[in-house]
Formats: sequence, structure tokens, C-alpha cells
Amino acid sequence: MTLNKFFTVAANLDPSISLCLLAIIGLLLTIIAIRVIFSKDLLETIIIMSVFSLLISLIYLIMDAPDVAMTEIALGACLSTCVLLNFIRIVGVSNESLRFKNVVIPLMLCLSFIVILTIAGLDLPQYGNGDSAVQTHVSKYYIDNTSAEIGVKSMVAAILASYRGFDTLGETSVILIAGLAVLLILSKRTLPNAQVSSDIEGR
Repeated sequence: MTLNKFFTVAANLDPSISLCLLAIIGLLLTIIAIRVIFSKDLLETIIIMSVFSLLISLIYLIMDAPDVAMTEIALGACLSTCVLLNFIRIVGVSNESLRFKNVVIPLMLCLSFIVILTIAGLDLPQYGNGDSAVQTHVSKYYIDNTSAEIGVKSMVAAILASYRGFDTLGETSVILIAGLAVLLILSKRTLPNAQVSSDIEGR
């Protein structure tokens, strides 16, 4: 099964199946988050965090956001994992026993954050509700006017780079810098030895 077919199947899941999958993945994320708190070495923590990112990308995919899912896989599960694995090559792997006093403050902060997000989430419209303001106003405006106002075939690209340009300015800057870096790497040319020697002698 190609990646495109996988995304298509995931996007066309029955709503009841989607809700069940979201509940199961949410439970797994909770277990993984607790495991990260009590992890005793860096290598195990990095692997668990990579699995966490993969599960998060599945949630994005089930919620019809394949672009965000691919970004999460590329950055959260792949790039960040590679950077952190390279990091532990430098600092080493710590097997020091975890002391309870090191967990109390982060645990309290996480619980407070969960409570705040839960209270804020109660004001959100029901997931998948077609009568919500987002579906009847903002999304409709993008569908009706993107082609005429922006002239870009990709509606997602038009929203991120134009309608929400200031909101996603940091993300757009990162993509621009990454693209320029790739172009510079691919366009780099090695000077002939004779020319390098003449440049050095000239200095």
C-alpha cells in the first residue's frame, strides 16, 4: 500500500471507528507520557519520545490533517530522534536512579497544564460537527475564495503562507531556511586543485 492510499484509507474511516482509535491512542499516549517521567536513562527516553511522536502523527492523520502528520513524523519522530541520539553519543547514557523529589515539580506542572487544557477544551465545538463556526464560516470562505484571491492550487499552502501568514511566520521561515540550505548543499562545487593552490598563494 502506497503512502497516498494509506492517507486516503485513514481519512475515510467511519466516525465511530475514528473515535475508538482516538481513544485507544490517547490511552497509549498517557501510558507513554507516564513512562517518560519515570525513565531512568536517556536512550530509553529518546525511543519512547519517538514512539510518542509516531502516535501523535496517527492522531493528526485520523483527524484529516495529513500535512501535519507528515511534518510530525519528519521532525518529531525522525529528525529530533537523530539529533538526540547524536547528543547522547557526546554526553553518554545515564543510569542514575531516579529520585522522587526530581519528579514532583514537573508532575505538578503537567497536571496543572492538563487541567487548564481540559477546561479550555470544554468550550470547543464537538469534534466533527459540521455546523460549527469553523465549518460554516472560515472553511467555506477558504474554499470559495482561495483560487481567486491567492491563485494557488494547494489550499493548505495558501492558508498557511497567505491567510495565516503572520501566524505561521516562524514555520514559513524555517521551511525557507531549510530549502535554501538544501539548495546551497546541492549547488556546492569543488574547485580544481590548481585553482585552490593559486588562491592560497595569492593570499
